[in-house]
Amino acid sequence: MYVLLIYVALMLGFDVLDYGIGTAVESMWGGNVSLVVFLACYFATLYLAWAIAWRVAERMRLTT
Repeated sequence: MYVLLIYVALMLGFDVLDYGIGTAVESMWGGNVSLVVFLACYFATLYLAWAIAWRVAERMRLTT
């Protein structure tokens, strides 16, 4: 349960970062490139947030 809470918190933070990156790319290169960059960042953060959440929960001994 705690792993999921940590994961959601991390995803919220990473989503804000992904949005900022996508917006910056859109102002430089346009909407099509921005969509590809945003989706790549988003799917990368899905994995990254889960890996970080799992490690944090393991270190805090919150997993069963």
